Amino acid sequence: MYKYGYIMQKIATYTLIFLMLQFNVAIADCEWQVVEETDTYLREQCVAGTGMGARIRTKDINGEVKEFKVVEKEANPIKKFKDKVEEAPKVAEKVEKVKEIEKEVIVTEKKVKELKEEISVVEKVEEHVEKKKLAETHVQEIEKPEIKKEIAKQEVDKKSDEKLVKQAEDKAWADIDTPVKVDWMKLRELLPKLIVENEKIIAAEQDYEAAKETLKSEYTAYHPQVTISIGNNWEDDRTPSKGTYPSNTITHDSKQGIQKSITVTQMIWDAGRTNSVIDKAKHTTQQAYYRLELVKEDVVMEAINAWLNLMKAHNSHEANKKVEANAKITLAMTIEKVKKGEGSKLEQLQIEQQYRTYQTLSMTSRLGLDSAIQRFQNVWRFAPKNIAQMPTPMVDLLGIIPVKGAPVSDNTALKIANMDIMIAKEQLRFDEAEFKPRVDGKLSYTEKDGELAGGYDTDSSRKEEWRADVTMTWKLFNTKNKHMTNADRSRLKAADLRYADTLRSTQEQFTNAWNNYVLVEQNLKTLERTVEINDEMYQLTLADFQAGNSPIMAVFGMKTAHLMSEVAYKNAQIDLMIARYQLHKVLGLVDPIL
Repeated sequence: MYKYGYIMQKIATYTLIFLMLQFNVAIADCEWQVVEETDTYLREQCVAGTGMGARIRTKDINGEVKEFKVVEKEANPIKKFKDKVEEAPKVAEKVEKVKEIEKEVIVTEKKVKELKEEISVVEKVEEHVEKKKLAETHVQEIEKPEIKKEIAKQEVDKKSDEKLVKQAEDKAWADIDTPVKVDWMKLRELLPKLIVENEKIIAAEQDYEAAKETLKSEYTAYHPQVTISIGNNWEDDRTPSKGTYPSNTITHDSKQGIQKSITVTQMIWDAGRTNSVIDKAKHTTQQAYYRLELVKEDVVMEAINAWLNLMKAHNSHEANKKVEANAKITLAMTIEKVKKGEGSKLEQLQIEQQYRTYQTLSMTSRLGLDSAIQRFQNVWRFAPKNIAQMPTPMVDLLGIIPVKGAPVSDNTALKIANMDIMIAKEQLRFDEAEFKPRVDGKLSYTEKDGELAGGYDTDSSRKEEWRADVTMTWKLFNTKNKHMTNADRSRLKAADLRYADTLRSTQEQFTNAWNNYVLVEQNLKTLERTVEINDEMYQLTLADFQAGNSPIMAVFGMKTAHLMSEVAYKNAQIDLMIARYQLHKVLGLVDPIL
């Protein structure tokens, strides 16, 4: 009997769970009827077919009804960079193989060249031997004009061969002394690894993953809640007998037995509470996604600025070193002229003053270069070597230059502020739903054994109870929720104001970035012409100096002006790149960089 009841209990349990699931899961041949429709959701009931139950579908901003399904997992925006990093070793391996092949080709070419030279030497030796034999055989003919001419030609060839050997030796030593070229990877090749390994991006990525898990957990509110309980219970009913206190007596009725129960609860209608909670979680997840994008953009721009500013600092320091070296040479020449009585002491002091000035500037630029190197190392996580060979980023990859007054709607910070508004709206929708009733369905099965079931002992009887309830809960005097609603209205207004402020700030950033870009571009044209003018003036001044019409101080001044205009032009080109990148950053168009 007990075994039979246990089997029936299991069948009933699984049947209940299946039936309750139908409240939310659509059946293929179920005909749904709309029982309630608002601006934000649609409530339907199954009225025909093999299915039974109810469901709620949300509406988008255009009023279109969405499909009743859990939102698919959104792709992680950092995954594509992880894939690139994983592919990098394979690419590097291929590059190394290509380099090995190239080395083998070079070695082979060298061997072929050496072999050709050996063949050439052998041919010359044979020719020389042949000529020697001829000379020995016809010594008497040496005095002939044609013989003398041939001997002279041989001497010229010998000297020519010695010259070629000397050139070859010099080239070999030059190849040994030449510093090894550092193979810099392009900026676009280094950025994926930087993005994947950056701590700030990793932290933002974890926040995004947490938001997605929270969203999935909110969907469980649509699912039935199943509760199972089992216990060995003891009851003691105390019943007073009739009579006057204290003469009356109390009758004890003690019961003991095992009680098992299973309860399935399903939300049927909650006035949109669950819908608003899920939509709020969706907006929170989307906001976490935008925050991850913003952190990624900030890190990328930080890396680009560190890269380009290092190039600028290197250019400035190299120019200051050249000017300092020129000043030192000019000073030494002037001192010699003064010693010979060909120059003035005043001119010597003027040049020395310039030399000391550029000494200070060189040391200052060295400090700036060291700071730029440290900044680069902190951002990129490796020390730069041979900065002169750093590749210039390809700014053309950014695409079309944005026009003045371009919309800033894609700005990531603006999207984050907009999500604050959407989250506040959903919270307010939840508060308003709290004033409405909630309907739940409940189905339960309880089994009691022994005395609890009315028997005389634990094995003598069994009692089963089935119960189905539809409960409506309505909080009529919900003063706390009233205050919470007022608070959330204020939060919504604050979110609207913050969005408006962010919009104005973003528009201002774009205007400033645009004006800076235009100014740098115009300045670049001016600096280009300045370089041409200073170069021409330097050449004319140098010619005057060589003719004895200009002092050496004038030559030094024009040479310095020429060098400084060149470095100003180079750095202005870099500034134009930075301004271009900043324009794209404000418009939320950093992805083309990657």
